[in-house]
Amino acid sequence: MADEPTIPEFTIPSAAIPALLARDINEDTPLDKWPTEAFRTGSDEVKALRDGILAAVRGDAGGVTVRVAADGLGDQDLCTLYWNFFTTLFRPVPQYASGELIYPVEVKAGAAQTSHYSNSSKAGGYHTDGTLLPELPDVAFLFGLSAATGGETLLMDVNGLVEHLARVDPAHVAELSRPVPFDVKDQMDGIRIKRQSVLTPTAGGYVLRYVRMYIEQGFAAEGTPVPPELVAAMDAFDEVSSDAAVHAGDVLLERGVGLLWDNGRMLHGRRPFKETTTARRLRRIYGMQDDRQAG
Repeated sequence: MADEPTIPEFTIPSAAIPALLARDINEDTPLDKWPTEAFRTGSDEVKALRDGILAAVRGDAGGVTVRVAADGLGDQDLCTLYWNFFTTLFRPVPQYASGELIYPVEVKAGAAQTSHYSNSSKAGGYHTDGTLLPELPDVAFLFGLSAATGGETLLMDVNGLVEHLARVDPAHVAELSRPVPFDVKDQMDGIRIKRQSVLTPTAGGYVLRYVRMYIEQGFAAEGTPVPPELVAAMDAFDEVSSDAAVHAGDVLLERGVGLLWDNGRMLHGRRPFKETTTARRLRRIYGMQDDRQAG
């Protein structure tokens, strides 16, 4: 664990809660029908918070922790509050072909292949969200609805990961920059395999797309073995990712606590947890950037 987490923290003030609940979302609203229109508010507190969070996510930090006092708020209140606030920042997008805009991240028996991680208690598993979608989500947001012990979410910056990986062997960076097959798990009509690079160079560093299982299954679907050079590169990438020195920080997503991050820039995973009398319940939202700062 990093000694001094570098993930900035923001708190939604209690005085702003009524403003964020002004757009009501009925608890019976289907998960694919939540309102994606930008939430408009006259609250200066909400606008200031929005602007600070946008600057942090788009800037050096790459991610933020958001907190709200959950006392007196039911589950639907928390979901509504965070949904409305998220839509002041980004445009929500579906997470699966089935259209869910807000998704329950909870342990489920016999989790579907497309939710092998979010519906399990697996630890580690460092990955990028949405690699099986037609377009990688710009951001991802997780927030907690339950008391939590363990299962902290870890974030790490891809540019720092690449620096460490290059010290191990520059050939690994080159190998991960070549297109490889990803199994998209029937999330794209008529397409089984999407070829894309794990690392895509940009002017500001790298964009990351990584779920090792989907890559291995992509090669299996093509009927070809994973090249030994790629196996070595992914082994090294996984080892570097598990090193606490590259972690930007970790966040315990207890009730009322959220974590928002740049999904193309930050790799994430989680620490182990074991459910006892209380189930671990989170909600997840994906978003794309558009011009929502005005108003």
